[in-house]
Amino acid sequence: MYHKLKTTLYHGTVSEIEKVDVELGRSRKDFGRGFYMSVSKNQAVGMMHKKYREAVRRSRGKQDNAFSEKLYEILLDEQIISELNVKIFETADLEWLDFVLLCRKQGRMPHNFDLVVGPTADDDTALCLKAYWDGLYGKTGSVEAKKVLLSNLETENLGIQYFVGKQEVADKLIVGIKRIDWR
Repeated sequence: MYHKLKTTLYHGTVSEIEKVDVELGRSRKDFGRGFYMSVSKNQAVGMMHKKYREAVRRSRGKQDNAFSEKLYEILLDEQIISELNVKIFETADLEWLDFVLLCRKQGRMPHNFDLVVGPTADDDTALCLKAYWDGLYGKTGSVEAKKVLLSNLETENLGIQYFVGKQEVADKLIVGIKRIDWR
């Protein structure tokens, strides 16, 4: 199935990136702690704007111009992809949701996949996840509660993300990083 995977991806941030460092990723994200890339340039630009707003908010008084928005084009080695332990979620279904819930609950990287590809449940879903864990959708863990959660996530609007959580995989897989104009 790897032949369907994209080899040109995007990453939006406020940081300079010369080399990917998976440890800089935040824990408790969709597929674990690591480096995320988007299939869509627009999705990466949206994430870049969001990270910029977060950086300004957390800076406690620094000028907005202390940060700048950066968009990167990421190139993956197709041959390396074919050698990896890849997990692909074609849709935001119950299997995908269970995986996201596990990763967001346990933090770090509670799986052994080299590359994970699937829909994005970004931080805007945090309220829905809290409501699920608080039992507002029904008994936590039940299929019924998960179905309510999935419907509230508006899964038809989710973009596709690629995730790498192991440094040795990132070092082999990512063969190019180039800053590009996002305007």
